[in-house]
Amino acid sequence: MEIIPVIDLLDGRVVRGVGGRREDYQPVRSCLCPGADPSVVLRAFHESLHLQSCYVADLDALQGRGLNRCVLAELSRFPVRLMVDRGPRGIDEVGELFDLGAHAAIVALESLPGTDFALELIQSFGPEKLVLSLDLKNGSLMTELPEFQQQTPLELAIQLLELGYTRMIVLDLAAVGMATGPASLELCQAIHVHAPAIELISGGGVRTVDDLSVMRDAGLNGALIASALHDGTIGPEDLSRLKQDSV
Repeated sequence: MEIIPVIDLLDGRVVRGVGGRREDYQPVRSCLCPGADPSVVLRAFHESLHLQSCYVADLDALQGRGLNRCVLAELSRFPVRLMVDRGPRGIDEVGELFDLGAHAAIVALESLPGTDFALELIQSFGPEKLVLSLDLKNGSLMTELPEFQQQTPLELAIQLLELGYTRMIVLDLAAVGMATGPASLELCQAIHVHAPAIELISGGGVRTVDDLSVMRDAGLNGALIASALHDGTIGPEDLSRLKQDSV
């Protein structure tokens, strides 16, 4: 299972996500590095923890305040695979992420305008460059689209995967930064039963390496983490032990 750190960008700084309440997010304080400069944080993830991928959520773009282009271009210079969520609503917005150096674009339910757009993205870029994100809040789908709201999370996950997506994130924003334990495990296991070949990633609530072990044993391919890394409750030794236990 791959450990994927999260960088939430707001006003060009890394902020700490707590419960999905974006209006309350504050610049991160980390035991890994001083300050909240995105490049410094990413360097710490890569050099101190030896992590090879990073999930970047551009909260400015998600809230319609413009993409952090310069920051993303700078982050892309690191030997780290960037998965970027900007809340795209057009093909050109996704293409711009790749121009800036992103390895994959997040297709997030929260901002997804409909099934047709999800299919158009697959046809334009292929599944290897896209990651579908099933966004939840307290277990409920984060969408304003009636066509999606009438479905259960599992039903919608299956419908969207049938478009050709091969990677999916299941993320409950209410659990982010709350240290309540892994969220959505039952849903992830149900998705895995229906689509065992997809790469399945989840996040929200991870506290310790024991939580990561539970996620790995549940069949997850990746885990999104931020707070536990910054607080030091999951450190280099923990990640090394997890990797050894997986061999």
